[in-house]
Amino acid sequence: MIKSAAIVKTASLAPWREVRLQKRKLKKAQAEERKATKQVHPSTICKLTPIETPEIIDTSVKESVEDTPATREEMLQQAELMGLKVDKRWSDATLLKHIEESAWATQNDSL
Repeated sequence: MIKSAAIVKTASLAPWREVRLQKRKLKKAQAEERKATKQVHPSTICKLTPIETPEIIDTSVKESVEDTPATREEMLQQAELMGLKVDKRWSDATLLKHIEESAWATQNDSL
């Protein structure tokens, strides 16, 4: 509202602004109503109990020894027996790969 000594004017909004303002007020009221009436359903995942699984004890030591990867010394001995020239900068994985490749090649050559 604009006041002056001679003229008093009331500022009015354009019709499109009034509609926009009403929509914004309505959306805000609806959001507040949804928040007030929101129902929370707790997840059942928190209530689940873990299933107890029986531990499998491996009685055979032989299987556990076979499953362990070869040590670097064992791989170096294997490579020496095969006649492989080993670079000391090779990692264990690279050394194992070269041993397996040469073993595969010797098996296929003998066939």
